[in-house]
Amino acid sequence: MKTIDKNAVKIRRLVSSDITPTLGIWWADIPEKEMVADQLRGPRDLSFIAEYEGVLVGFILAKLEYSGFPMTGTGMVFLIAVNPDYQRSGIGTMLIDALENYCKSKGINVIRALVPRKDEKMVKYFADKGFCESNMINYDKPCPAR
Repeated sequence: MKTIDKNAVKIRRLVSSDITPTLGIWWADIPEKEMVADQLRGPRDLSFIAEYEGVLVGFILAKLEYSGFPMTGTGMVFLIAVNPDYQRSGIGTMLIDALENYCKSKGINVIRALVPRKDEKMVKYFADKGFCESNMINYDKPCPAR
């Protein structure tokens, strides 16, 4: 982990020209490349990137989804990634805070992170960031073996 000046980290909305550099940094570590590429091609209305000293060091891929009855807008986090050299330096928290502040400014009151139950590290990470288990139940078909 590198020591950084948190005041020098620039968090900004993700734009189309960020896609290639974003994927390039972590492409070797992304197991589902086609899915991630497809998500980046779709709406990125709630996605942010983090830059430090002119280098892309992290991103959060999120978008607005409508679900439930009555239909409610929810910020959906699909992926958050921080360059391994910068992990545990607060960049992930800064990205989540930027997303939360932006959502509040747009009247979006719920942010949901899609995390596999078996990924204990990410479950703990999001719980530590103030996320709690949802009252929504996700059903998949075909049903994966447990």
